[in-house]
Amino acid sequence: MRTGRRTPSRRSWLSIALAAATLPFAAYAAFRIATRESATPASVTQAVDRFRAQPATVRTLPPALSGRAPEPGVYVYATTGFEVSHALGTRRHTYPARTTITVTATPAGCVRTRWDVLATREDSVFACSRKDGGWRLLTQTESHEFAGHLDRRTYTCTPASTYLPARLATGATWSSRCAIRGTTTADSSVVLGPRTIALGGRRTPTILLRTATRVSGETTGAGTTFTWALPRTGLIVRRALANASATATVIGAVPYEERATLALSSPRPRR
Repeated sequence: MRTGRRTPSRRSWLSIALAAATLPFAAYAAFRIATRESATPASVTQAVDRFRAQPATVRTLPPALSGRAPEPGVYVYATTGFEVSHALGTRRHTYPARTTITVTATPAGCVRTRWDVLATREDSVFACSRKDGGWRLLTQTESHEFAGHLDRRTYTCTPASTYLPARLATGATWSSRCAIRGTTTADSSVVLGPRTIALGGRRTPTILLRTATRVSGETTGAGTTFTWALPRTGLIVRRALANASATATVIGAVPYEERATLALSSPRPRR
């Protein structure tokens, strides 16, 4: 009778090899589950509830801004678009059919506009009225989430940064420069002229603006935004944007792209 250690059969070796081969795939699947991001659409109801929860002073336009800024409230926009990042694989978020822009004000004559797209994707701009009738841009904030990582940035703008000039005459130009540590974004805008578009079944006069954006530093990129706005208040009636950038990280440059179009459903905000 022969004794000693048993040599694995050919079938046993095959089972061991298959098990070893599946380990990287299992680890990758577990990693994707652990780092998956949310693409939950932003809720119109939540935007309205959030607006109503704010102090009355924020929900009321100061008399000095009457006719010069949009009425505070939640504006609903028909939306198409997406954002995509190539961090740890390609991750794409398709934007919902409806997004919101919430307008709030301060007694000191400042206005904040916040675009909510996804539960993890928003933009906001904070601007204050100037003595000459124009608007100074103070801050710009943006939030994105990919692979379980939330990237929230608030850019502080230089005192000379302009959000809108006092007169939106055809050919008028203005600029802004805002920065966080390591990254600077510079906007150059121009009035392309009057445009009449449909809003709520009515032909509505608007002013078409074009903004070119350049980003430099740890994030580099460029973008173009076309905005159709009401001439007196600056309320956004339509918007089309396209942005592309790349951010330096420990795993290399991570490309990002965003494209979207917005069309105002009603000039009367939800309150």
